[in-house]
Amino acid sequence: MKRIFLLLLPLFTFGQVKFPTAPQPTQFQNYETQNFGTPSNRGMNVQNVIPDPMQNYNQQQQIQNEKLIREAQQNEKQREQQMRDVYQDIRDLNSESDGVNYNLPSLENKKGTEYYRNVYDKMQTLNVENYSVKDLNFEIENAFLENTQDKLEFDKIIKNSGDYIIAKMKELKYDTESNVAKNYMLFLFFSENLNLKANGLKHTPFKYDFVDYMGQKDWSKMFVSKLLKTKTGQCHSMPLLYLILAEQIQAESFLSFSPSHSFIKFKDKNGKWYNIELTNGMFTASSFMINSGYIKAEAIQNHIYLQNLSKRELLSEFYVDLANGYVHKFGYDDFVEKMADKALELYPKNVNAQMVKANYCAVRFEFVAKQLGINPMDNQQLQTIKNNPNAIALLQEANAEGKKVEQLGFTVMPPEAYESWLGSLKEAKRKQENETLNLQFKGTIIKTLKN
Repeated sequence: MKRIFLLLLPLFTFGQVKFPTAPQPTQFQNYETQNFGTPSNRGMNVQNVIPDPMQNYNQQQQIQNEKLIREAQQNEKQREQQMRDVYQDIRDLNSESDGVNYNLPSLENKKGTEYYRNVYDKMQTLNVENYSVKDLNFEIENAFLENTQDKLEFDKIIKNSGDYIIAKMKELKYDTESNVAKNYMLFLFFSENLNLKANGLKHTPFKYDFVDYMGQKDWSKMFVSKLLKTKTGQCHSMPLLYLILAEQIQAESFLSFSPSHSFIKFKDKNGKWYNIELTNGMFTASSFMINSGYIKAEAIQNHIYLQNLSKRELLSEFYVDLANGYVHKFGYDDFVEKMADKALELYPKNVNAQMVKANYCAVRFEFVAKQLGINPMDNQQLQTIKNNPNAIALLQEANAEGKKVEQLGFTVMPPEAYESWLGSLKEAKRKQENETLNLQFKGTIIKTLKN
């Protein structure tokens, strides 16, 4: 049996009780784009007289298709929410009659939860395509730390770091308007010792922190603020700091995921993509990540791995960060579901948000099962809930949400496998691949400067 836990932790589902399954959500098919022929000219150039009505048809049709799909997904989520509200009312009524609480106790009165709710409210007002990664990440970390962090000091560190990066670019005679050159300088800032000749200011690279790198004992290990203080971090904090600094110097780069991992992607002006592995300060090929053995075909098809996140999808991931911090500090209640639902509204295929949602449903069912005197891990005992429609509905929902995680293509990557994968980056073959990509990248910069 399996049960879902938080991001990067093991996954498993409850045993199945034999009862009728709930109807599956409506599936919406992609509309096929159609290619129409252009009218014959009949002795003159028609396009010089009137615009071709079919010009850019495929592009417009694709945009329309995507809009229809988003609307269908939104309608489906609204329908699901309406059904949950109905079931919630029924459970509330039944709670009064059978003495069983079918909802997790609210943690709203716990000291410190107000910081999370305040950040959530602020996030509702953000422009999903134009917000500050630096400011939002600070707010989320500061909620966990109960507003004890100095924002002015944080802003100063980021500004000084950005100024240092630009100054070093000028010293190396890199084009400070080139996105490629900016990203390469960011890569050097994370991976090498640097020195400014003008004032002698030195900078040391960031290192990987192998101690509690998943934040199981101390969630603040995941924070950018911790990375800045100690110069050590992991695959959560390092890419976030990279994005913050990229934002500071106006460079374009993207967050991307592989199993149990995140990294940075950016492209040159010729459309060639580069992957930056900050945990080891190396360039990596996508094939190396695929060959880890933990990326399923479904994950590739669903675009949950190796894709560059848009600003909207990145905001979805920030909701996941907010939810995970809340869970680590306080536990699960309906507010966790609220955050997960918002993340999925922004990015329906966010597997990390789906895991949070599945975890919430699993914990809620366990809470109900305990009140009924049932061990949820004992399939035989689970059969006794057949006469309790509320418990059945909760069990069905828990298993359905867990199934969604699997359907997206998520695969558990055990900690030992992840550590072995990180270690493999140091192998001679990987170093050679890194040097090859590095030289190609330097060649691109030199070409840019010459131009």
